[in-house]
Amino acid sequence: MVVFILNPISGVNRRPEKIRRAIQDIWGPSGRRFEIWQTEGRGHATELASRAVEQGADMVVAIGGDGTINEVGRGLVGSQTALGVIPAGSGNGFARNFDIPLDQPQAIRMLLAPAIRTIDVGQINQHYFFNVAGLGLDAQVAARFDRFGIRGPLPYFLVGAREFLRYTPQPIALSNEKEQRTIHPLVFSIANLPQYGNGAVIAPDARPDDGQLDVCILYPISIVTALTQVYRLFNGTIQQVREYETFRIRSLKVERPRADYIHTDGDPHWADRVLDIQVLPRQLRVAVPPDPHPATAS
Repeated sequence: MVVFILNPISGVNRRPEKIRRAIQDIWGPSGRRFEIWQTEGRGHATELASRAVEQGADMVVAIGGDGTINEVGRGLVGSQTALGVIPAGSGNGFARNFDIPLDQPQAIRMLLAPAIRTIDVGQINQHYFFNVAGLGLDAQVAARFDRFGIRGPLPYFLVGAREFLRYTPQPIALSNEKEQRTIHPLVFSIANLPQYGNGAVIAPDARPDDGQLDVCILYPISIVTALTQVYRLFNGTIQQVREYETFRIRSLKVERPRADYIHTDGDPHWADRVLDIQVLPRQLRVAVPPDPHPATAS
């Protein structure tokens, strides 16, 4: 059985009935057993995904943006049930990272015969993430954007620009088996996959199945530098920005001056002052497009 979990208010083009019809038109003739369940509020997708696992679903498909994918994925971590995705968000970072078609009928058809890839899962305290998490400026932007009410790249850019001008970096202490130091980051992201969404690549070398997370730090920069270097976020050359640093971890302890926001896959959470970050290797199965050029035996 395959369960489709539909978030009816996700993204900028909210067309739940059109997506329902497309699923029925494409999957109906296949003879495959499937059901479409609809969320009723924040957190409900995790409950539905856990129920689908208990009922023996082979795959649970998240229909929505990165927040919906995160909620569904939380209910699947550690299980044999695969996560499928029909992109319906404003940024669609998770889908873009795996080359899942942004065209919804194409994504629906792909799920009839996908490849399955097992990926790592990131965790900050009790919160899972599959794409990118963070604290500092990006967490503040996520929190403000969550309350902004209008989705899409332009509103996100406007919120981000306003918070950039307002935000004061705070000292954070980092410690693990390799190092201990205190830094004052503007942006502190922890990436399992390369991009946030909308083509913004924060961790060009991140891989979802290497048993590590990429920590990406941007130290304070002037507004002139930000404006002249922002293109590097979109062409995969962020590592050439002088104020950028990256390193890989399996675990990391972060101590902040006080409790504050974090974000996981773009969703903000109020979190404790002390954050324990770790990678859970290969704990989520994901349905992705088949390799168009499979290796052949010689």
